[in-house]
Amino acid sequence: MKYTAGQAAKATGVSKATITRALKSGKISGVKDENGAWSIDPSELHRVFPPVAHEPPETHTLKQPATPEKTNETGVLERENQMLLEALIEARQERDRWHQIAERLSIAPPVPISQKRPRGFWSRLFRKEGGT
Repeated sequence: MKYTAGQAAKATGVSKATITRALKSGKISGVKDENGAWSIDPSELHRVFPPVAHEPPETHTLKQPATPEKTNETGVLERENQMLLEALIEARQERDRWHQIAERLSIAPPVPISQKRPRGFWSRLFRKEGGT
């Protein structure tokens, strides 16, 4: 029995996109049929991706969700999250400030160009001074 890409993903516990990327890159081999569906040999699939251990069927008992206690790790993550939010706000303010500067510069009147054209290198080098 050959796997489709979806069945292969379920059998290995990886995403379907991971399976198709592996097929396209040649990491595993498979055949595409006329409908565009992949056909993958199980031995070829499990050569690269180990099979997922099948879990026993769940019983219908209600499981009480454990109330997460605030651990030290949670506190550290919350502080890090707060610092990242503050950095984001600061970066947005800086972006807005630069945006305002750019707008002012684009609206500013153009700088008048001198009517006299600057002399080039050779004309300055060989300029005639007092008839020489």
